[in-house]
Amino acid sequence: MPYVTSSGIRIHYETVGYGPPIVLGHGGTGNSSMWKQAGYLEGLGGYRCVLIDRRGHGLSDTPRDAAKCSMEQHVSDVVAVLDALHIKRATYWGWSAGGSVGFALVARHPDRVSAFIASGADSKPYHEHSVRRLREADPLKALQSFDENEEGVAAPPWLKKISGSDLEVYVRDYQAFISDCSAWLKWSGEWDALPRIQTPTLIICGSKEDPDRESEEEAKRLQNGRAVILEGFGHIGAFLRSDVSLHLVREFLKEVGIGPESL
Repeated sequence: MPYVTSSGIRIHYETVGYGPPIVLGHGGTGNSSMWKQAGYLEGLGGYRCVLIDRRGHGLSDTPRDAAKCSMEQHVSDVVAVLDALHIKRATYWGWSAGGSVGFALVARHPDRVSAFIASGADSKPYHEHSVRRLREADPLKALQSFDENEEGVAAPPWLKKISGSDLEVYVRDYQAFISDCSAWLKWSGEWDALPRIQTPTLIICGSKEDPDRESEEEAKRLQNGRAVILEGFGHIGAFLRSDVSLHLVREFLKEVGIGPESL
């Protein structure tokens, strides 16, 4: 299994397919397998998908020091994987927390990102009240709280599966996400630099997670940004409808000249 060491932490990654590289950044309480399970890899034929387990998640090492969960570290991990694969520039597609890392990545290393897609994520810093809710929540109840009416889709079998080692891994990822969010509270970062970023950016989110359509305002802050709101879907539901997102993303990449035919 391929790993790269970043600031003393082993980061697991894998590549699937051939073509223009696209890095897939997973959500907060999961790992890179989410992209496979939700059907994204089948829809990204003609691209070289780079799947990364964020530190503390999946098969990557878990830092003992919470300071090593900073946003800077997560961004450096992505760059380390790109360097290990000798990839100068890649599309970055992040969902949820993975999208937050993407905003920081494109702000700090715009030269390494040819296009950016943020699904169910925004560019706002994390807040203490959000972290407090995570700390107070029961990980198992959080996993079982999937609301099909709110999300706009039925929960697939792989999302419902919670037994044996799967539950153990989920709890570990959940705790790692709390560490991430706690560290990200201190991220001053370059959020204010986003209006200066020229990287083509597509923001996708469900209407039920963005009832005030704030993503459209975020897109306007970018020099080359656009937003698409998926009507009737929640945060997880919009991600699970990979068929809808894949169509939008492939069209977006084609428009900015990063289609498979650009090889």
